[in-house]
Amino acid sequence: MTKRNNETSNRYTYMDCLRGTVPLPKHVNGATLFQVLMVGGMVTFMVTVNGLRNTGLDFLVNSHWLYPLMFCLAFLVRTFYGAPLVDKLAPKLVFSRFEGAACAIAMTVLNVCCMAPVMCAIATLLIVGPSNFFMSYITTLPIVAPMAMVVNYFIVGPIVKLVFVNRIMPADGLGLLDNLEQHAPNLARMLGC
Repeated sequence: MTKRNNETSNRYTYMDCLRGTVPLPKHVNGATLFQVLMVGGMVTFMVTVNGLRNTGLDFLVNSHWLYPLMFCLAFLVRTFYGAPLVDKLAPKLVFSRFEGAACAIAMTVLNVCCMAPVMCAIATLLIVGPSNFFMSYITTLPIVAPMAMVVNYFIVGPIVKLVFVNRIMPADGLGLLDNLEQHAPNLARMLGC
């Protein structure tokens, strides 16, 4: 009985996420998995919002193809543009000035400010095409950027953090990735790759 109480007392909560006290992964595999979960959550929300904004309810019926495409594009943008830019700016603009909840909010704002203009441009171009792009983009970005901040801070960020620290880490999900990375060359040789 006491073991179960200790397990539940060590679990992070939604309020821990809002306070900025949930540890983020530092290891490469953990950081990559965390980014996959964050990008997937944000793409799901923001592509839906952008699609509904530009084409109405018809988007939900006809544009399912956009989700996997936007996930791949968003992951590439995050990996090669967003994350390096945030990593360069965060120590100067966020970590040296804020702690706790203020730091979590500032990181959300920084991430969205780096990613939203690019992702909104890509999504708008794919949804409305080049002919109406500029007008659709300048009217959509002021709506989706603040919405992305709210969704990131209150919904996607906490869900991903809680799943990661309360489910994946305790289940040694990263250990499986580490093992796979360590033994990948041997597995490839066994499979004839």
